Amino acid sequence: MNYDPLSLDELRQALQYIPADDRETWVSIGNACKTEYGDDGWEPWNEWSEQAASYSAGDAKAVWRSLSPGHVRLGTIIKLATDGGWKRTEREMSAAVRRELKAAAEERRRRAAEKVEADQAKLARMQQAVAGACRRVIEQHLVAEGESPYLQRKGVGAHGVLFPKRAVVVSVDSQRERVDIWAGTDVKLFFDDLPKPRPDHLHFFHLRSNDVVVPLRDARGQVWSLQTINHLGTKLFPKFGRKSGCFHLIDPSPNEMPPIVAIAEGYATAASVYEATGWPVAVAVDLGNMVKVAPLMRAMFSASQLILCGDDDPDSPDNPGRTKTAALAESLGCAVAFPSLEAA
Repeated sequence: MNYDPLSLDELRQALQYIPADDRETWVSIGNACKTEYGDDGWEPWNEWSEQAASYSAGDAKAVWRSLSPGHVRLGTIIKLATDGGWKRTEREMSAAVRRELKAAAEERRRRAAEKVEADQAKLARMQQAVAGACRRVIEQHLVAEGESPYLQRKGVGAHGVLFPKRAVVVSVDSQRERVDIWAGTDVKLFFDDLPKPRPDHLHFFHLRSNDVVVPLRDARGQVWSLQTINHLGTKLFPKFGRKSGCFHLIDPSPNEMPPIVAIAEGYATAASVYEATGWPVAVAVDLGNMVKVAPLMRAMFSASQLILCGDDDPDSPDNPGRTKTAALAESLGCAVAFPSLEAA
């Protein structure tokens, strides 16, 4: 359905009738604001966001930057506001004024679409640059054997994961589109020279001794990113490192077609499944990426049965690891299992 555009004042009024506490709704409204108003939509959306008890200015800024316009339109805002009791003020509008407003709205959408295209092109360039840096880190600064308190605590071995020979920082400057590597004693120089406060366009990925480093590859075996897991189990990735469709594969017999192939979220769960069964296991990093990795595993192991190994945490509200993995397995038409082990 087509709607007459809302002015920014009308947008602010309409948003007051929509609860801001539900995160899915919050993101959806943000997407609609960015689609319809471009960066002019930031202030009305942020002002509305402040009503939520969980509001965080930093989170709001980060989410706004990450939103890709075009997925949600103005009708979503109008529908939710109307459901909440909002009524648009009646006003006379000539055909000429209506055409002018619609033309302005279309121009905003056109500019937003151009920005999305430019952002996607920049993202592709940054992903390539970060991937190149990750491959250099593997070649120059990582080894196949090392100590890891995390692996010891989980009780699993090192299967294709790597360990830093020395401290390493991958610095990412999205403004200059530059990625640099600092290693050893140069790491201190990097942190000494890092501006304080750190600008939004500067990011760094720090690899420390005793970290586990999980290389993330595409189906052709090309490295696109790295995941570090520190002694506390904290998992980090480099900014702009590609995750979608990438995985770490524990495969004991790469030239054989196994009867079963598994996919798990975290490395420790995958390693536990492999050590218990001998099956090849792909580490998908998170549940959202499982849906991208599953078709790749089916193509690589066409004669094998595919099993999703989910994290089962009954102490979490609604146990999302179990419910979402089961739903994904049903949608993909594959089996599901929940290993009896501590979630990775």
